[in-house]
Amino acid sequence: MSLAKLAGVLCLSFLGTRAAAQNGGESLSIDDAVLLAVKNSPAALAAEQDIIIARQRVSEARFMALPQFTLSGTASKASMEYPAVLSPELGERFMDPSISDTFYTLRVQGLQPLYTGGRNTNTLKLAKAAHNQAKVNYETAKADAALAAKRSFYELLYQRRLSAVSRDWLKRARELSDALRKDPFEELEAAMLLSGLADRAQQTENGVDAAISDFLKALNREPGYRPQLEGAFEPLPVEAEPTRSLVTAMERRSELKSELYKAQMDDIAVSMAMVRRYPAIYLGGSYDVNAYKISDLTDNSVRANNWMASLAIRFPLSYDVWTQVQQRRAQQRQGELKRVELQDKIRFEIIAAHKDAVFWQDEAWKLSAETARMKGAYEAAIRAGKPSMAALRALCALCELEKKATDAVYRQLMARIRLEWARGVDFAR
Repeated sequence: MSLAKLAGVLCLSFLGTRAAAQNGGESLSIDDAVLLAVKNSPAALAAEQDIIIARQRVSEARFMALPQFTLSGTASKASMEYPAVLSPELGERFMDPSISDTFYTLRVQGLQPLYTGGRNTNTLKLAKAAHNQAKVNYETAKADAALAAKRSFYELLYQRRLSAVSRDWLKRARELSDALRKDPFEELEAAMLLSGLADRAQQTENGVDAAISDFLKALNREPGYRPQLEGAFEPLPVEAEPTRSLVTAMERRSELKSELYKAQMDDIAVSMAMVRRYPAIYLGGSYDVNAYKISDLTDNSVRANNWMASLAIRFPLSYDVWTQVQQRRAQQRQGELKRVELQDKIRFEIIAAHKDAVFWQDEAWKLSAETARMKGAYEAAIRAGKPSMAALRALCALCELEKKATDAVYRQLMARIRLEWARGVDFAR
């Protein structure tokens, strides 16, 4: 086989595999859906970049304690009748009127902060706290993406289950209706019952399409993607008491962690407002080489060498020191109140979600058992008797009962994933 033909075969094979995956060749469990949603979440990806930015700011804060060096070179041509000083961008150099020619200067300058009243240390602490908070924000974004994926996963399972149940009962109702001998009123009643079942089946088909769209949106996949879902549509038990979930939430909930780091940042902000009263001490030095020709810069006998070392102390004199401190303390108190409010909110979320999960768990088991029992009784009655309008009405009632059981399972699953999100960690599967 030639190289061109081989390349064509491989290309067709790749396209076929990709089409199969998009049209239902790929199976996804709920864990797979969560991983895919987190991987493709724009919010999680953006939060991940915030971690990189925060990490670099920690490095920048560390650099503040290191000596700062500057290497500069200037070329000046002057004609002056009065002394002048160059601007800081040009070297901040005193110019004497005796200079009347072009001259060149090279300067090396260093500045080392010896004491800054804790500014540099607090800046580093603030950068580290911001880095930790960025990590927590990333966890929050992942948790939100996982919650959306779980909801859409179970929503799609639910809608597909409803669609299958509705189509099955509609088919059986039509078969039963065709076997009946009916008077005009019974004919009308049968038509109305069949119309209701057909309308419900149509609505469930529309619900499946909407659930597929939501699922693809949660996974951030293209519209042609059609995975097969792996997972049984049945209640997933939860713990009998919410106590452990409450303890877990206080330890693992990302919003609480974020508020703790905000508390650290508020403490640091108060400290940084206080250190504005303290002096700053700097040690600096510079070395200049001046010459009237560029070539003379390397000739010790011609060039002029200047060096200088300085120790500087700066005392800040500001009117707003205490106003800034009071503002930061008020913000710190606001943060404390917000944390208390958040803790109460999480407690209520867990208790409410736990109650819903337990209630619908019991309801789903009860309705599922009742549906199975009624189905058995219906099948026995059908085998023992003749087709009748009473049988058709019983069939419609069974359809409604099975829908209630399916709804109870769906509500239990939704309450369970809300509880998992509220406690900050999933239950063991």
